[in-house]
Amino acid sequence: MSLSLRHWLTEHNLDIPHISQFSSGQIAGLAFRIVQDMELKSLSIFDICPLVEVLEMPLGAVVLEISVFAQLTQNLVTAFSQKKSLKRNEGTWLAFQIAYLRALHQVLSQEKKLHRPWIDRMTISDRLISRPLPDAQLQALLKTLRPGKLTDTQAEQALSVVADSLLVQQMNNASVAWLLANSAEEAEAKASVQRLVNGLAGHLLAAIAENAPAFAQLQKFFRLGNSLLPNYTSNASAAGDKIDLYRELYRASLIQSYSEPIFIESFALKDIYVFSKGLPTEKGSQEMAKTSQSVDLMTWAQQQLSDLETVALIESEAGYGKSSFCQIWAGIVAQEVYPNWMPILINLAEVTPGDTLEETLNSGFRGNFHIHLAEWLELSHPRCLLLLDGLDELPPSSMGKRAKAIFIQQLLDFQSKRQHKVFLTSRLSILPEIARELRSQFNQIIIERWEQDELRQWFQQWAKVQSLPIAQNFFTFLKQAGIFSKKPEFQQLSALVRQPLMLYLLGILHRDELLDDEMLQLAAKAQYRGDASLLWEIYYRLSKWLLGYPQAEGIKTVQMNWGLSHIHRTQEAIANLLQGYHPEELLEIMQDTALQILHSGRSQISWIDELGILPTFYFKLTEKPRNFSNRQSPIAYSLSFAHSKLGDYFCAKAIILGLKRLVERTTNAYGEQTFVLDSRSEIALHLYKLLGYGVLSSEIEALVVEGLRRSNKREFSFEVLCQRLLPFWYTYCQGHWLDEGIGHQALTYFQVLQNPVGIEQVNAAVGLNVFLLLFSSHQEAKKEFLPCGHPASLTEFNSEALMWLIGRTSILGKNTLISRIRSKSFSFINLSGVHLEDVMLAGADFRQVNLSHAELVGANLAAANFQDANLAGANLSKANLNHANLMGADLRGANLTGVNLESVNLTNACLFQAMLTDADRQMALSKGAIFSSEQFQIIKSLLSQQYLLNGSNTTGDTVAWTHSNLLEKGIIESVEGELVLPEDPYEDYGDDATVTSDQ
Repeated sequence: MSLSLRHWLTEHNLDIPHISQFSSGQIAGLAFRIVQDMELKSLSIFDICPLVEVLEMPLGAVVLEISVFAQLTQNLVTAFSQKKSLKRNEGTWLAFQIAYLRALHQVLSQEKKLHRPWIDRMTISDRLISRPLPDAQLQALLKTLRPGKLTDTQAEQALSVVADSLLVQQMNNASVAWLLANSAEEAEAKASVQRLVNGLAGHLLAAIAENAPAFAQLQKFFRLGNSLLPNYTSNASAAGDKIDLYRELYRASLIQSYSEPIFIESFALKDIYVFSKGLPTEKGSQEMAKTSQSVDLMTWAQQQLSDLETVALIESEAGYGKSSFCQIWAGIVAQEVYPNWMPILINLAEVTPGDTLEETLNSGFRGNFHIHLAEWLELSHPRCLLLLDGLDELPPSSMGKRAKAIFIQQLLDFQSKRQHKVFLTSRLSILPEIARELRSQFNQIIIERWEQDELRQWFQQWAKVQSLPIAQNFFTFLKQAGIFSKKPEFQQLSALVRQPLMLYLLGILHRDELLDDEMLQLAAKAQYRGDASLLWEIYYRLSKWLLGYPQAEGIKTVQMNWGLSHIHRTQEAIANLLQGYHPEELLEIMQDTALQILHSGRSQISWIDELGILPTFYFKLTEKPRNFSNRQSPIAYSLSFAHSKLGDYFCAKAIILGLKRLVERTTNAYGEQTFVLDSRSEIALHLYKLLGYGVLSSEIEALVVEGLRRSNKREFSFEVLCQRLLPFWYTYCQGHWLDEGIGHQALTYFQVLQNPVGIEQVNAAVGLNVFLLLFSSHQEAKKEFLPCGHPASLTEFNSEALMWLIGRTSILGKNTLISRIRSKSFSFINLSGVHLEDVMLAGADFRQVNLSHAELVGANLAAANFQDANLAGANLSKANLNHANLMGADLRGANLTGVNLESVNLTNACLFQAMLTDADRQMALSKGAIFSSEQFQIIKSLLSQQYLLNGSNTTGDTVAWTHSNLLEKGIIESVEGELVLPEDPYEDYGDDATVTSDQ
């Protein structure tokens, strides 16, 4: 015999969903009445099973009842324990009922937010949903749970191993059957239940902590109670053994987060996570030792816990798993290491800078609705493990990078107290940009790309969450393309596969037949065009996969199955996502939202409501930590990208749209074609609002150029864009737009978005970003870019323009401009006559660039490539040219006084009338330099002829002309002692046919 809570409530004319509106006292009274009735009928605790009462009904009937049953069961625990102390098996039965119901409610809420088709399919008539499900298999499984049977041994097993216990397996089997009966597909159902189990221990911990006296015998299994603290003595009074409920609930929330689905999948991060390896450096070391060995990231992190003097720093580029590691490790520490360490996970993107470190961290502390974080940091036990994720996402301040430097110093000061432990994550270049001198005060580890062991583990996990055939086919595709070889043909694609995020995204594309041979062809082209072309294609195909648009392939003629095991997203899933919008409309909304985030200057923006139409795959909504001193404050949200790499794509698309606006034409009343933005002031305001937010990241810049390159040639050309941007640029260099008040108009727009930039920062950002776009656009258009104007025009030429821009952009960061252009090719950039004194351009690529009469006094040009560059009349006095390549460069009349030529490659460089000492002249001769203008012209002509000959005949590798040219001996004999021909004068160009055709 058993008691049905549903029938009991119905008999007493109580509507279950309305019970949620009862006060806590009313629900407690309700539970007391139920216990009295059970005593009269001689029923035991095992005669009630709230989980069964939920699972026997359709989803539509119980979706509002699950939380009510959980709350009622919790009050039954109190009522039972007031009668008599609960036995361990009785307490276990009730605790698992409460926890499982809560975990089920959490997963169903997640599924609803993701607009799962099976959830919508259960929206049916009231007549049907009021009846129990007729599924025979489900009913058979429910009978194993009601009436309940749980021995003390089984209870101990359930408490010890939770997910692998017989009790949980019974509950899981029933839950899977229930989801199937509610039209979920089998793969979806099993994945959802697995997510539920991932966070079940957290819900158990919360349930036991909230009912600690009743569940006294269960506490030790979840590391509750002061008996686990180091200073605890057995003589301490049991009455004095207290539990910090808020701390336990926060600890429980870290474990419960294991149930969160990854992007829009049915599985969670925990189901697919693989620990990475990294290269460590010790405190005091500025660079990574060459002898450093890769270590397991988790092992390294655990070892760092014994060092209470130094902040631990985890670095990598985006997509390598820094945030994932923090989430996984926080849960592990909460479940297995507490109370030796109390994990506190804070996303630095969510903090608001305060006067003290404690105030800053508390503003982003998810548990601060109940308590101020400073109260925990003042305690000696348990010690806090502060996992501070995302130094690069720390919100901007009007103080600029100085605010971040202050934050870092506060962290170092806090760690020096040796009371708690700080772990910080960051992108690689961030800390040196903020405070290079502080870098040596951290113990650092740089996460490495995945190698064979990590890839093997990932494919094993992929087979579990997808299927073995899907995983095998994906692996085979990559292997046959040579992606896993030591010298892969597709190097960019091979590098992406070894990054956790990109491997997952590529897995999605392959699963749904969007990673194919065409992608491999694009990967081959990416060898010469950079990562952006390959990344753009990946992001474009992901968008196409998610939205089913554009559907160039047409409609499938074969019926596809639902769920994870089939290929292609169903029309039903896509319709749920679009919610009546056309895909183009949704894409526009996503681009507008991305631009808001970008223009805010921070990683997230305030949001007043739910996500709405925005896809969870790209955007993440987070409830902001609430002010613990004002618990009545309304719930506020913040909106961010699900991952910054996915956000880069939509930010790039939004900027592309803004740039296309510049070249957009319209027809006036007279039938003439004019630009939509026709006046100079309109263009200026448009550019200030589009690009004045801050520094355009190199990732977004590359995607912008790639997106423009793919644009319809009838609608866009780089040549026209250059023509539209150049007049703005030249007037900008004269300070015209700042004087006109354009910058202040844009500043008002950014202030509305809470971007703390000032007018000087806006002005500097516009100049920098426009210069970068002009730099790349002229190369794409194959047109010469004169950033300082034409040297022949005294009225237009401004030789100081670049020096002025370098100085202006210093407000955005040290060497901001130089660090961005140093790695670029300067082809099609004319720097004749420019002033670049004392600039840092080490390693820059100046091949074939016109630098005639340039002022480069004291410039750091170490390891720069000046092959075939025009440096005639340039002033290089006191410049650093160590290991620079000047092969074939024209240095006629150049000033080389004070330059150390010992390590410089001067092969075929012309030093006719160059200013240098006799000793330097002899050294240059020994290095193959030419001191005759006529001889230089002869050899340049011959090299050019041979270059054209090879360019027109070669189909494979470039053939070194010195091995086949019949004129070789005559040339050498006529200028013996002064001309030295390299073995292969064009070896730097490699196989790039594009380079050959461009010359």
